[in-house]
Amino acid sequence: MKRHFYFFRHGQTDENATGVREGLGDAAQLTEMGRKQARSLAVFLSDKKLDVIYSSPYVRAMDTAAAVVTEYSDLKIILSDALKEGPFYFWGLENKEAKKRVDDTLARVQAFLDDVIANTSDEHIAISSHGGITRALCFCAGQEVGLVKNCACYHFTYEDGVWGFIGEFDTRIEVKNYSDRHYDKS
Repeated sequence: MKRHFYFFRHGQTDENATGVREGLGDAAQLTEMGRKQARSLAVFLSDKKLDVIYSSPYVRAMDTAAAVVTEYSDLKIILSDALKEGPFYFWGLENKEAKKRVDDTLARVQAFLDDVIANTSDEHIAISSHGGITRALCFCAGQEVGLVKNCACYHFTYEDGVWGFIGEFDTRIEVKNYSDRHYDKS
């Protein structure tokens, strides 16, 4: 069975706009721009026949997932702590602690994907999370991405143990996410 996965980052938050790193907390709220991005993402995903959305339990990710749900009549959101963001400013650093954090995050994300694949029959799966987790999801599916913009969505297929990268959706809304600059490798 071919499955379609849509990995996306939450919309812009008040903390993105002011340059605060929100990774470890749940205080960040979507800005008006973030809600606009989420609506744009929802329209993009409206014809994808989604069966389920998995979401980080942080409000910014849940609110973005809720915007997508408005385009469907019977879509549920399942919360997972495996999708919580962490401090990802260490991506690309070459030290022992950074490598361990990246390895731990990738292992957590890979275990989450393996569980979804093994224990569900859903064919069209969306995952609402954060910049670092979306980046890790893409990496686990075989595609390295750099900076993950707010509401960027990456489409993958999975069939017979093989991941395929289909493409990326960009809301085309230019936003300065000051908190992202510090670990952007580009």
